[in-house]
Amino acid sequence: MDIAELFFEVDDPRQSGKCYHELSDIIMIVLCGYLADCEDFEGIYDYACDKQKFLADFLALPCGIPSHDTLNRVFRLIDPRQLETVLTEWGKQIVGFLTQKQLVVDGKQLRGTIKSGRKQASVQIVSVWAEGERICLAQSQIADKTNEIKAIPTLLEPLNLEGAVVSIDAIGCQKEITRLIVEDKKAQFVIGLKANQDGLYEQIVNHFERVKPNLVGAVSRDLAHGRGEKRTVWVSQSLALLDATHDWIGINSVVCVESLRWLNGKEEYSKRFYISSLLDQSASAMGHYIRRHWSIENELHWHLDVTFGEDACRVRKDYAPRNLTTVRKVALSLLRREPSKLSLKRKRKKAARDNDYLKTLLSQLTI
Repeated sequence: MDIAELFFEVDDPRQSGKCYHELSDIIMIVLCGYLADCEDFEGIYDYACDKQKFLADFLALPCGIPSHDTLNRVFRLIDPRQLETVLTEWGKQIVGFLTQKQLVVDGKQLRGTIKSGRKQASVQIVSVWAEGERICLAQSQIADKTNEIKAIPTLLEPLNLEGAVVSIDAIGCQKEITRLIVEDKKAQFVIGLKANQDGLYEQIVNHFERVKPNLVGAVSRDLAHGRGEKRTVWVSQSLALLDATHDWIGINSVVCVESLRWLNGKEEYSKRFYISSLLDQSASAMGHYIRRHWSIENELHWHLDVTFGEDACRVRKDYAPRNLTTVRKVALSLLRREPSKLSLKRKRKKAARDNDYLKTLLSQLTI
């Protein structure tokens, strides 16, 4: 498959007969721009003009390079669900079967879309992150005046999750979500516990106060960058006296995590609780799932903001913000999967200088 064919399945939203540029060319130009250290449509246009001869090797470019206004206008019109389907289908080819793999679900605001006088971004995206492969498998925008609670089932519904372990923070602590994961999707879950769940939180807190002396906790320590942390994890499967769990589908174990952190001479203590459908998991194994849940923050959201400048992007209109974050995630995955020992920042700069290196990155689209 030619690398430009990946986006042929996306319908062209423009009026037929009045288009000077191929839709797949436009999407590929933006992807190449993000790989080559560009952060906005103007920068992408300038880069594409400089590299027009190289881009013509694999793009049609019937009327040359589209202007930055054309790039912006088209990205405002593209159906984001179709572009996200491309991301999902490509990710499935890389990740393969999901059995025993951890999938992390979490949301992110595109802070560049915050309107004057408002605190919340107008575009908020919830993503499914394959922790082991470090690739985004799917994403969806949170509808206006709702939150992740309603977006998560919609996002998980089309995915084949059988055998996977889905981890979600406390926003996903909902009976309907656990039912969907266990009954409909035949998967497992590890979910943070909210304090307002019909007495469930209080019962689990009291439960661990009673049983912790009889449990073997798993202790882990981190010391780096002037800060230290000690974490202790306990797991209990003795749920017979936890009446509040009986109304939930799939709860087979509960987890307590105590953390003690030292930063700048100050000590911080926290205690968190989780519910899980997993059986016969050691405290160490459960602690790994909980710890790796935060990989979506450190390895996806952080790089979108810092490496790609997502929060600084002021593209706000129509579907453009949502479509751009999809392309950024594809670019991030291509950079990560390229095996050289360069940082992501250096890889992007190399892609801007070295046409062969950029073509190597793009060749991964055909896997």
